[in-house]
Amino acid sequence: MLINTREVPTFAVIALGGCCWDYLGIIPHYPGVDQKVAIAELSMQGGGQAGTGAVAVARLGGKVAIVSRIGEDEFGRHIRETFEAEGVDTRWLMQVPGATSQWAFCAIDETTGKRTIFYIHGTKGKFTPEELDREAILDCRCLLVDGHHNVAAAQVVRWAQEAGVPVVLDLERRQDQDDVLLTRASHPVLPHKFALSYTGEGDVVAAGEALLAAGPQAVVITLGPEGAVGFDADGVIHQPAIPMEPIVDTTGAGDVFHGAFAYGVAMGHDLAENLRFSSAVAAMKCRMLGGRAGIPTMSEVQRLLSSGRPQRI
Repeated sequence: MLINTREVPTFAVIALGGCCWDYLGIIPHYPGVDQKVAIAELSMQGGGQAGTGAVAVARLGGKVAIVSRIGEDEFGRHIRETFEAEGVDTRWLMQVPGATSQWAFCAIDETTGKRTIFYIHGTKGKFTPEELDREAILDCRCLLVDGHHNVAAAQVVRWAQEAGVPVVLDLERRQDQDDVLLTRASHPVLPHKFALSYTGEGDVVAAGEALLAAGPQAVVITLGPEGAVGFDADGVIHQPAIPMEPIVDTTGAGDVFHGAFAYGVAMGHDLAENLRFSSAVAAMKCRMLGGRAGIPTMSEVQRLLSSGRPQRI
């Protein structure tokens, strides 16, 4: 098992990646071209893969920092303020002078809770490896890394592997540096479409086994409403999705799963325990509009987790 050699790391989790500002609206149906539809409910919240993962860690009680970039605009101000309100350390949240922040509009189907996202990256740019401090970014029990700053992320994952710091990896789409990230991160947690596309395999089990053979300690493939499948040296384990009614909005469920999983790694959970824990946190997120409003506290998660452990297959 990978262990951080630092005696007492400052943070449970440090998250490197994207953050943005979200406008979210619930609609009764998706309109056709040149049509209109009334928004039933509107919310504004922070978003982004690593950003929402970091908030999940904080809401669960973990000490967490975000390493990301924002613009010198109103969206950037909101992003920083919401991180600070949640207790996320923002010392490495870089504001880029004269730049704009990433933002998105998410349309949520009232019946299913599924979302359609429109986004703008903004002009805040990406980190280079030279902008990051190796000692500072490894001062944690687990790193959470997405593909937003892909070149810098590849360097950070190399550093982490050398230092024995676990890395939970969150990739949504194919891009440069995937090979480095997927072979050096200790815990890739990937959506099934990405896993199948990257490996060229025709089923999830074959894809997971191929990814595990490349070097990680464990691999997780998420299946949306079908749950998640984990792979490690002991075999394969399926964690069904944890029922949650009503499902209001699935926006950010994957980001929250990654944040919870990274916190579970930091706490020393084994794969089966962490799959169940992360699935519960992500399920509870879906009870409210937006990626962050429904993220539970640790006591709420513990109340939900009352059934037995999943079985290996």
